[in-house]
Amino acid sequence: MWLYNYRKDLIPPVPPALQLLFDQGHEVGRLAWQRFPGGRFIEEDHRHAVQAMESTRAALQAGACALYEPAAEFDGVLVRADILLRQESGAWDLVEVKSSTDVEEVYLHDVAVQRYVLEGAGLAIRKTFLMHLDNKYARRGSIDVGKLFALADVTQQASEALEDVPARVKVMHAVLAQREVPDVEIGPQCYAPYECEFVRFCWADVPDYSVFDLAGASMEKKTALWRQGVRTVQDIPGGFPLTKGQSLQAEAARSGRPLVDPGGIAELLEGLSYPLHFLDFETINPAIPPYDGLRPFQQLPFQASVRVRGSKGAALESLEYLGGGAEDPRPGLIEFLLGAIGPSGSVLAYNASFEGRCLKELGESSPRHARRLESIKERLWDLAGPFRKGLYVHPDFRGSWSIKAVLPALVPEMSYAGLAIRDGSQAQAAYARLMRGALGHEEAEQIRRDLKEYCGQDTLAMVKLLDRLG
Repeated sequence: MWLYNYRKDLIPPVPPALQLLFDQGHEVGRLAWQRFPGGRFIEEDHRHAVQAMESTRAALQAGACALYEPAAEFDGVLVRADILLRQESGAWDLVEVKSSTDVEEVYLHDVAVQRYVLEGAGLAIRKTFLMHLDNKYARRGSIDVGKLFALADVTQQASEALEDVPARVKVMHAVLAQREVPDVEIGPQCYAPYECEFVRFCWADVPDYSVFDLAGASMEKKTALWRQGVRTVQDIPGGFPLTKGQSLQAEAARSGRPLVDPGGIAELLEGLSYPLHFLDFETINPAIPPYDGLRPFQQLPFQASVRVRGSKGAALESLEYLGGGAEDPRPGLIEFLLGAIGPSGSVLAYNASFEGRCLKELGESSPRHARRLESIKERLWDLAGPFRKGLYVHPDFRGSWSIKAVLPALVPEMSYAGLAIRDGSQAQAAYARLMRGALGHEEAEQIRRDLKEYCGQDTLAMVKLLDRLG
């Protein structure tokens, strides 16, 4: 909080994936207004707080039936509520809109602070609601906002949380009165309930490969090591309780050499049969379902890369599909998959459970193709298995078995570093731009080339990793 108020210069640029979440949140918020039509939007942004409060007062005096993003200040705290609804009694209902599919505890603190400020500013609040997306809603035709959103009455929970707000605000004022940044030790609070914007600043002294990279460990466990003065994985004391995978990670870090179980890897490889099909999907999970049959945040595959090796040592055949952005990509993707992947042979994917879910949901979207898609799903072979099971542990994996960690260690000539799109979240953000459609031809074509290069890199990486394992 202190840094946010006095050192905004330390906030890093918003990455594309986080910007996509912000954009989705704004889209959900504005769509929620349609549930309570006829209100007044207070359009001044956070840089014009005084004007926003003036516009809010004017709308209240004019008798607006609903206010969208009204501003209020009390006890030195400024809030922007999502929706206020005027009741016949003259009181108001507060509606907080969240682009999630459930009510979480952190939201109750949010609405409690809003209610504290609104009531302190002179508004009578009758009830408090949290409006969130209903993950049981499946789109059919135009969006039905009455079914898209679920409305939860949290008046009682907000009232209970409200009791602590004055004391918390007092503490906040005391913190902001300090001349220097508070000395707070790093720990679980840096990532819960959300990742702090200042992690890079506060964690500047954390080594590049630290105890916070201990695979599968809770933040509490990692923090306990840190507070004991243990900084790196190789420095973890012998008596500290570790899982088998964590013990292997620490052993590899101490020795600086890979730990390999050739017999275990060979046993897994025996399950492969030619022709080999290397498959990778890229997906996006929009908060508001863009096409019929989709639910909020349901994974929508929009791209696939397939590489086929007919026999051992044979040349690779490379195939690809990418949705256009304006239309539902699933019908074209299904047709592509059924043409690219034959009726026999293994289908390799990295973390195959993800590809399995995609195939299952594609089959549900097109029942007449479900059996053939299920056949592909049944032949999936997980290339991440040897690494996830600890059969190949490299010190440079740093406890991760993701392809981004494994590839540069085992196939150093291949890298994602030089690509315009380097991970799945960037691919999502790029395709979201294609879906919005407000791009020039050249820019759209460049995004398409970048997406194809990235997805193709994933399947080529799988080929190279299998060659290295075999």
